[in-house]
Amino acid sequence: MKSYKHILVSVIGALALSFAGASFASNDEAQSKAGIKVEWGDFDDYRDVRAASEPKGTFHKRVKESFDKFFTEYGKELPEGQTLSIEIKDLDLAGHVQMTGTRNIRTMKELYFPRMEFSYKLTGADGNVIKEGDAKIKDMNYLYHEKTWKRYREGFYYEKRMFREWFEDTLGKS
Repeated sequence: MKSYKHILVSVIGALALSFAGASFASNDEAQSKAGIKVEWGDFDDYRDVRAASEPKGTFHKRVKESFDKFFTEYGKELPEGQTLSIEIKDLDLAGHVQMTGTRNIRTMKELYFPRMEFSYKLTGADGNVIKEGDAKIKDMNYLYHEKTWKRYREGFYYEKRMFREWFEDTLGKS
């Protein structure tokens, strides 16, 4: 008799946990709907997402992961329930990849400033569009801004800084 009781308690406990997990999943799902969602195009079609010292596929993956992490973190700046959907149409990383001796390096000069083109749509918690449009941003003075060392080491500092400025100017700081 004891074994049936233990089995019944175990089954009820497992069912309770699965129902609780379902409610947590729906809360996580609701939270994942807020923030910044990014849709990427083909990196080969972008103006300059060239790898310097690593395989192209690895570099493209690193660029995407770095920006996705940045957008996820920066999405927390949006008011609760708002979602910013972005479709990246073009990306030109700061600098220019050139061959020097036996390897490629990305050199930074005033001439090779970062650019990004994207469409965006900001929606509220109710799903209504708050603001939308197309953006073409560039930072022709990218080499002359003060750098925060920690953020500079993250990678793609200039492009992320450029996006932060656009975000604050266009959507306002929350």
